[in-house]
Amino acid sequence: MDGTSARTADEALPGVAVVVVDPDGDGRRAVRGLLAQTVRPVSITLVTADGPTAGGTRSPGPAVPLDDTAVPPVRVVRCAREDLGPVCVDAARNAGAPYVAVLRGDDEALPHWLWHLARAARDGRGDGTGPVGLVQCGALRLRDDGLVDGFALPSASPRARPSPSDLLEGAYAVRRELLDADGGTARWVALPMPLVRRRSGDPGDPAAVLAPGARVARRTRLVRHGCRPPAAGPRNGSTPRLVSVVVPVRNGARTLAAQLTALARQTGAVAYEVLVVDNGSTDTTREVAERARAELPDLRIVDASDRAGESRARNRGIAAARGDFVAFCDADDVADTGWLAAMAQAAKEADLVGGGLETSVLSPGRVDEQPLPMDAQTDFLPFARGANCGAWKDVLTALGGWDERYRGGGEDMDLSWRAQLCGYLVRYADDARMHYRLRDELPALARQKWNYGRSGAQLYAAYRRAGFERRDGRVVVMNWCWLLLHVPDLARSPVLRRRWVRYGARLAGFLAGSVRQGVRYL
Repeated sequence: MDGTSARTADEALPGVAVVVVDPDGDGRRAVRGLLAQTVRPVSITLVTADGPTAGGTRSPGPAVPLDDTAVPPVRVVRCAREDLGPVCVDAARNAGAPYVAVLRGDDEALPHWLWHLARAARDGRGDGTGPVGLVQCGALRLRDDGLVDGFALPSASPRARPSPSDLLEGAYAVRRELLDADGGTARWVALPMPLVRRRSGDPGDPAAVLAPGARVARRTRLVRHGCRPPAAGPRNGSTPRLVSVVVPVRNGARTLAAQLTALARQTGAVAYEVLVVDNGSTDTTREVAERARAELPDLRIVDASDRAGESRARNRGIAAARGDFVAFCDADDVADTGWLAAMAQAAKEADLVGGGLETSVLSPGRVDEQPLPMDAQTDFLPFARGANCGAWKDVLTALGGWDERYRGGGEDMDLSWRAQLCGYLVRYADDARMHYRLRDELPALARQKWNYGRSGAQLYAAYRRAGFERRDGRVVVMNWCWLLLHVPDLARSPVLRRRWVRYGARLAGFLAGSVRQGVRYL
């Protein structure tokens, strides 16, 4: 879509005004995000309570302009705490826009939040079932340290009706004319995207629920917007100033030296630093990294020994990174000489980049185990593998980093899917190649596939409301039948034995993960 077409499409979107409810503060977090929206809100009204907060003092003055100098201007309405609900509804009725969106004071809307709400409200009218009354999106929950703590997505069940608790879980827009409706019907559109950042443990405020709007919604429709807001665009050709290469490692002394040597021999004019993140090694990993300083003078060793897990180590690497783009690779692989140059080139037009994995050098003779390239993946949304990926640091910060609840697999799918559902652009760079090492020993291979299976059920529990579907029952039956029929393969040959272990461990992981997550993902 060219610039003229994008502007024309945006001009056709219905206007959205915003009411920010912050009884105990000045709404600075929410207002700051609203002033950075790619589609400008018609108006912003901040509703706050007079008098002391629960802690006994009022919060300090706003750090964002709450007057006519802001664009659009921010109107502040103060009221008694017991009047917050009626005042919020009155503010929405007087907003002067077809739709009114509601935020809590501590919410941070991603820059394209209003664009998605307005587009869903416009496009959701095309099936002849009446106007859209409510549009709800999900919220990304963050811990106090800024790392992800999960997310909430709206239900897409056609039998569901939004309740006050549904609305408090996410963020939403209501059709303004319905706030005065005594009857009538309208539809609730569920937008399966976490477009608002929210602190974990925030119980919300009942005043943020516009009850009249909740009463008129009668039908749910799942709306997926696969394209990115034109106004946000890719990175417009900007090149990373400095790439921080994060290498998580735990007891990797045997293979780390080869990876560091490969990183020292990168071609192209890419400024970069290397961060070896030690995740509690008990071998000579640190000594190997220290010796590599002769070839990598900008190498740093970052400690992440407090908790085991690749996601933990990667998050520590992000926190320590000085670069504006962060690339990730593993300690037991070997980067191609043009890897970083290709990653930096792809980063010019993407928010998150996935590179290719190639097994012929480090694991020859196992072509059947070659990982699928990103552009050939068919499950839900494509994903960049953790062994070869990179993202702009501000994107990783907005997403809350890697989810540390995934252990042994699935964390890369989660990061890529979360990025795409939040509206970021994920791109495959097949020329950013990493030589990938497969597991040689059967116990290590079985453990890896078991973890992959368990994480599959965990991903299904998290993303089923976004459209991630479980496998067809017939496929499940066929897989288990194949496994039983091929039990003799365990004694026939090492190749057949390895194949059986791979499939069997993964299917067993599906079963164990389903029990653990309380879902049926077999």
